[in-house]
Amino acid sequence: MLNKCCFCIGLRTATFILAAFGILSYMTNAYRFSKMGEKFGMVYSVLSTYYIGAAIACIAGLYGVIKNKVNYVRIYSIFYWWQLVLGFSVSIAFSILAFYIDKDVCQGIIENKPPDMELDLEQCMDWYKKTAAAMVVFLGITCLIDLHFCMAVWAYYQKLKVEKQYDNIPENGYIVYYTPVPAYTVSLPPSYESVPQDDFKKSHIPSDSKH
Repeated sequence: MLNKCCFCIGLRTATFILAAFGILSYMTNAYRFSKMGEKFGMVYSVLSTYYIGAAIACIAGLYGVIKNKVNYVRIYSIFYWWQLVLGFSVSIAFSILAFYIDKDVCQGIIENKPPDMELDLEQCMDWYKKTAAAMVVFLGITCLIDLHFCMAVWAYYQKLKVEKQYDNIPENGYIVYYTPVPAYTVSLPPSYESVPQDDFKKSHIPSDSKH
């Protein structure tokens, strides 16, 4: 488990910064997509609603950091894991799709190119593959950075949860609960002393000593 974010920032401070920047980023995107949804359709309105929900999760995380509320930090950490999985999935899908439609994209570019532009299919394919490869590398690096931030938020949540568990322990020590156990009566076997003495002596006298 991480002890520092970026090897130099405390977990609480890092979670605070990530939640604060998340609020600004997601609210900006929500406003932008809401304006685009009025002009271009429902898809942008759905994206705007998603970003509003993401901003609410960041607000919960920021409040949890300020007030040391473990449940609110848990909401934010779970959202960050979900965001990470979504980012990985989109990156993988883009990496596969980008190299699958390369020829179609280049043909569309050549058909719509300006008349004075010299570009054939081979040149376009070479340019497109280099650009797509750079985008895939960039997405991979972004996913690794997000993974590090996600682990930092999760580590702070785990640390805060342990601290809250210790805070619930009374100052005078641990609470010990006593459960009474019923007493059992054990019946012992009869001892040799309970055997009649005459019968005991007769049974232990050798047969030769009787004569």
